[in-house]
Amino acid sequence: MNKPNNRTIRVIVASLSLLAIIAIGLRMADEYFRLRNEVTEMSEMGSQFTQVQLQQKRLHQIEAKIKSELDAALARSIDPEKRQAVRNTLLTIIRDAGGRLRNLEISEGHDRPWAIDSDNPRSETMPEYGEESNYLLYAHEIELRIDGSLQDVTKILQGIAAQGWYMTTKSLAMMPTDGNLPIIAAEMRLTVYGLGPKPEEAEQEFAELNQGMPSTY
Repeated sequence: MNKPNNRTIRVIVASLSLLAIIAIGLRMADEYFRLRNEVTEMSEMGSQFTQVQLQQKRLHQIEAKIKSELDAALARSIDPEKRQAVRNTLLTIIRDAGGRLRNLEISEGHDRPWAIDSDNPRSETMPEYGEESNYLLYAHEIELRIDGSLQDVTKILQGIAAQGWYMTTKSLAMMPTDGNLPIIAAEMRLTVYGLGPKPEEAEQEFAELNQGMPSTY
Protein backbone atom coordinates (compact mmCIF):
# COMPACT_ATOMS: atom_id res chain seq x y z
CA MET A 1 0.00 0.00 0.00
CA ASN A 2 2.95 2.26 0.53
CA LYS A 3 4.11 2.13 -3.05
CA PRO A 4 0.83 3.48 -4.53
CA ASN A 5 0.81 6.14 -1.87
CA ASN A 6 4.39 7.07 -2.62
CA ARG A 7 3.59 7.16 -6.30
CA THR A 8 0.61 9.35 -5.62
CA ILE A 9 2.68 11.64 -3.45
CA ARG A 10 5.32 11.91 -6.13
CA VAL A 11 2.67 12.74 -8.72
CA ILE A 12 1.18 15.38 -6.45
CA VAL A 13 4.60 16.84 -5.66
CA ALA A 14 5.51 16.84 -9.36
CA SER A 15 2.24 18.49 -10.21
CA LEU A 16 2.72 21.11 -7.54
CA SER A 17 6.28 21.66 -8.69
CA LEU A 18 5.09 22.03 -12.24
CA LEU A 19 2.45 24.51 -11.15
CA ALA A 20 5.04 26.44 -9.18
CA ILE A 21 7.37 26.46 -12.17
CA ILE A 22 4.54 27.60 -14.42
CA ALA A 23 3.55 30.33 -11.95
CA ILE A 24 7.13 31.54 -11.58
CA GLY A 25 7.61 31.33 -15.33
CA LEU A 26 4.50 33.37 -15.93
CA ARG A 27 5.67 36.02 -13.48
CA MET A 28 9.06 36.08 -15.13
CA ALA A 29 7.43 36.29 -18.55
CA ASP A 30 5.27 39.17 -17.36
CA GLU A 31 8.35 40.90 -15.96
CA TYR A 32 10.21 40.27 -19.21
CA PHE A 33 7.46 41.75 -21.37
CA ARG A 34 7.06 44.67 -18.98
CA LEU A 35 10.77 45.42 -19.09
CA ARG A 36 10.84 45.01 -22.86
CA ASN A 37 7.95 47.48 -23.23
CA GLU A 38 9.72 49.94 -20.93
CA VAL A 39 12.93 49.60 -22.92
CA THR A 40 10.97 50.19 -26.13
CA GLU A 41 9.25 53.23 -24.61
CA MET A 42 12.55 54.59 -23.34
CA SER A 43 14.09 54.08 -26.75
CA GLU A 44 11.20 55.95 -28.37
CA MET A 45 11.50 58.70 -25.76
CA GLY A 46 15.23 58.90 -26.46
CA SER A 47 14.55 59.31 -30.16
CA GLN A 48 11.92 61.95 -29.44
CA PHE A 49 14.29 63.74 -27.07
CA THR A 50 17.02 63.76 -29.72
CA GLN A 51 14.52 65.09 -32.25
CA VAL A 52 13.40 67.78 -29.81
CA GLN A 53 17.01 68.79 -29.23
CA LEU A 54 17.61 69.09 -32.97
CA GLN A 55 14.43 71.12 -33.40
CA GLN A 56 15.39 73.35 -30.48
CA LYS A 57 18.83 73.93 -31.99
CA ARG A 58 17.25 74.81 -35.33
CA LEU A 59 14.82 77.14 -33.56
CA HIS A 60 17.70 78.95 -31.84
CA GLN A 61 19.46 79.32 -35.19
CA ILE A 62 16.32 80.81 -36.77
CA GLU A 63 15.84 83.15 -33.79
CA ALA A 64 19.45 84.32 -34.04
CA LYS A 65 19.08 84.95 -37.77
CA ILE A 66 15.84 86.88 -37.30
CA LYS A 67 17.40 88.96 -34.50
CA SER A 68 20.44 89.71 -36.66
CA GLU A 69 18.29 90.79 -39.59
CA LEU A 70 16.04 92.83 -37.30
CA ASP A 71 19.02 94.59 -35.69
CA ALA A 72 20.40 95.38 -39.14
CA ALA A 73 17.03 96.75 -40.26
CA LEU A 74 16.68 98.86 -37.11
CA ALA A 75 20.16 100.30 -37.67
CA ARG A 76 19.08 101.45 -41.15
CA SER A 77 15.74 102.77 -39.96
CA ILE A 78 15.64 106.47 -39.00
CA ASP A 79 12.98 107.57 -36.52
CA PRO A 80 12.68 110.89 -34.64
CA GLU A 81 14.92 109.67 -31.83
CA LYS A 82 17.79 109.17 -34.31
CA ARG A 83 17.75 112.64 -35.86
CA GLN A 84 20.61 113.91 -33.72
CA ALA A 85 22.60 110.73 -34.36
CA VAL A 86 22.16 111.26 -38.11
CA ARG A 87 23.36 114.85 -37.79
CA ASN A 88 26.43 113.78 -35.81
CA THR A 89 27.20 111.05 -38.35
CA LEU A 90 27.02 113.51 -41.24
CA LEU A 91 29.28 115.96 -39.45
CA THR A 92 31.81 113.20 -38.80
CA ILE A 93 31.73 112.06 -42.44
CA ILE A 94 32.31 115.61 -43.70
CA ARG A 95 35.11 116.27 -41.23
CA ASP A 96 36.90 112.97 -41.91
CA ALA A 97 36.67 113.53 -45.69
CA GLY A 98 38.25 116.97 -45.39
CA GLY A 99 35.21 118.79 -46.75
CA ARG A 100 33.62 121.98 -45.45
CA LEU A 101 30.04 122.21 -44.26
CA ARG A 102 28.02 125.12 -45.57
CA ASN A 103 24.56 124.15 -44.41
CA LEU A 104 22.85 121.16 -42.76
CA GLU A 105 19.19 120.97 -41.91
CA ILE A 106 17.19 117.93 -40.87
CA SER A 107 13.43 118.43 -40.71
CA GLU A 108 11.36 117.29 -37.78
CA GLY A 109 9.66 115.13 -40.35
CA HIS A 110 6.23 113.60 -40.46
CA ASP A 111 4.72 110.20 -39.95
CA ARG A 112 1.82 108.21 -41.28
CA PRO A 113 0.41 104.71 -40.77
CA TRP A 114 2.30 101.95 -42.57
CA ALA A 115 0.22 99.46 -44.54
CA ILE A 116 0.60 95.72 -44.09
CA ASP A 117 1.07 95.08 -47.82
CA SER A 118 2.28 96.95 -50.90
CA ASP A 119 3.17 100.23 -49.23
CA ASN A 120 5.66 102.67 -50.73
CA PRO A 121 7.63 104.89 -48.34
CA ARG A 122 7.99 107.59 -51.01
CA SER A 123 4.22 108.01 -51.12
CA GLU A 124 2.72 110.53 -48.74
CA THR A 125 -0.29 108.33 -48.08
CA MET A 126 -1.03 104.67 -47.62
CA PRO A 127 -2.33 102.56 -50.51
CA GLU A 128 -5.95 103.42 -51.12
CA TYR A 129 -7.27 100.06 -49.94
CA GLY A 130 -4.36 99.21 -47.65
CA GLU A 131 -4.81 97.78 -44.20
CA GLU A 132 -2.95 99.58 -41.43
CA SER A 133 -0.21 97.72 -39.61
CA ASN A 134 0.93 98.35 -36.06
CA TYR A 135 3.75 100.58 -37.32
CA LEU A 136 4.25 104.19 -38.35
CA LEU A 137 6.41 105.34 -41.24
CA TYR A 138 8.68 108.27 -40.42
CA ALA A 139 10.22 110.52 -43.08
CA HIS A 140 12.84 113.24 -42.49
CA GLU A 141 14.21 115.54 -45.17
CA ILE A 142 17.89 116.46 -45.11
CA GLU A 143 19.25 119.53 -46.85
CA LEU A 144 23.02 119.46 -47.10
CA ARG A 145 25.44 121.90 -48.74
CA ILE A 146 29.16 121.27 -48.70
CA ASP A 147 32.24 122.22 -50.66
CA GLY A 148 35.73 120.86 -51.14
CA SER A 149 37.84 119.17 -53.74
CA LEU A 150 36.25 116.60 -56.02
CA GLN A 151 37.97 113.90 -53.99
CA ASP A 152 36.59 115.32 -50.73
CA VAL A 153 33.04 115.51 -52.05
CA THR A 154 33.29 112.00 -53.48
CA LYS A 155 34.40 110.67 -50.08
CA ILE A 156 31.46 112.41 -48.43
CA LEU A 157 28.96 110.88 -50.84
CA GLN A 158 30.54 107.47 -50.37
CA GLY A 159 30.43 107.86 -46.59
CA ILE A 160 26.73 108.72 -46.66
CA ALA A 161 25.94 105.77 -48.93
CA ALA A 162 27.93 103.42 -46.65
CA GLN A 163 25.54 104.09 -43.76
CA GLY A 164 22.91 101.96 -45.46
CA TRP A 165 20.06 104.18 -44.28
CA TYR A 166 16.64 103.76 -45.84
CA MET A 167 16.98 106.82 -48.01
CA THR A 168 16.07 108.42 -51.32
CA THR A 169 17.89 111.23 -53.12
CA LYS A 170 15.50 113.98 -54.15
CA SER A 171 18.14 116.16 -55.77
CA LEU A 172 21.90 116.41 -56.13
CA ALA A 173 23.79 119.26 -57.80
CA MET A 174 27.51 119.86 -58.10
CA MET A 175 29.02 123.09 -59.40
CA PRO A 176 32.35 124.93 -59.38
CA THR A 177 32.90 127.69 -56.89
CA ASP A 178 34.37 131.13 -57.48
CA GLY A 179 38.14 131.37 -57.27
CA ASN A 180 41.16 129.71 -58.75
CA LEU A 181 41.23 126.74 -56.38
CA PRO A 182 39.82 123.42 -57.66
CA ILE A 183 36.93 123.56 -55.24
CA ILE A 184 33.42 122.47 -56.04
CA ALA A 185 30.15 122.89 -54.16
CA ALA A 186 27.58 120.17 -53.74
CA GLU A 187 23.98 120.62 -52.72
CA MET A 188 21.70 117.69 -52.02
CA ARG A 189 18.27 116.95 -50.65
CA LEU A 190 17.78 113.55 -49.12
CA THR A 191 14.88 111.82 -47.39
CA VAL A 192 15.54 109.17 -44.76
CA TYR A 193 12.85 106.76 -43.61
CA GLY A 194 12.15 104.63 -40.62
CA LEU A 195 9.51 102.34 -39.14
CA GLY A 196 8.48 102.36 -35.50
CA PRO A 197 5.68 100.83 -33.42
CA LYS A 198 2.58 102.92 -33.02
CA PRO A 199 2.58 104.72 -29.67
CA GLU A 200 0.23 102.99 -27.24
CA GLU A 201 -1.51 106.24 -26.36
CA ALA A 202 -2.32 106.84 -30.04
CA GLU A 203 -3.89 103.40 -30.29
CA GLN A 204 -5.82 104.01 -27.07
CA GLU A 205 -7.09 107.40 -28.26
CA PHE A 206 -8.16 105.83 -31.55
CA ALA A 207 -10.04 103.10 -29.69
CA GLU A 208 -11.73 105.62 -27.38
CA LEU A 209 -12.70 107.75 -30.38
CA ASN A 210 -14.30 104.75 -32.04
CA GLN A 211 -16.15 103.89 -28.84
CA GLY A 212 -17.54 107.41 -28.62
CA MET A 213 -18.80 107.43 -32.21
CA PRO A 214 -22.46 106.52 -32.76
CA SER A 215 -23.05 103.17 -34.39
CA THR A 216 -24.28 103.23 -37.99
CA TYR A 217 -25.90 99.81 -37.74
